Amino acid sequence: MAEINDFGFTAVDQDELKTKTGEDASIGKEVADQLKAVAASSAGQANSAQIEDLDGKVDLLQKLISNALGELDDHKDNLVAIDTKKELDFKDRLIDCEKLILPLLQNLMKNEEKEYIYWPNRRAIIQSQIDRLQKITRTS
Repeated sequence: MAEINDFGFTAVDQDELKTKTGEDASIGKEVADQLKAVAASSAGQANSAQIEDLDGKVDLLQKLISNALGELDDHKDNLVAIDTKKELDFKDRLIDCEKLILPLLQNLMKNEEKEYIYWPNRRAIIQSQIDRLQKITRTS
């Protein structure tokens, strides 16, 4: 169950990322230049067009992140549903196995005062039970 919640990622800071991937985690040169241009314009004050442009980009990023999180939640719900279905199926199969094995064991316990068990034609009966058991346990 724990491996369902392991998505294969680890949180790292900028220095750890560079050492693990060899890539620089800092912002791109183009983005840095744009930020410098905004900071330098109008003696350090951004004009309304630049603010609206950045506002639009922030809104787009928020929508993209929200959509990605929604997709992750949907995927998680699907995985939980699949896991629950498999668990219920497994329990049902165990109960079916129990129904095949317990009657044999209970019949063997009957008349414990008798030393011997008379069991003619047992090969066919046992093979039938083996086939039923294998049908339950080898179904995917």
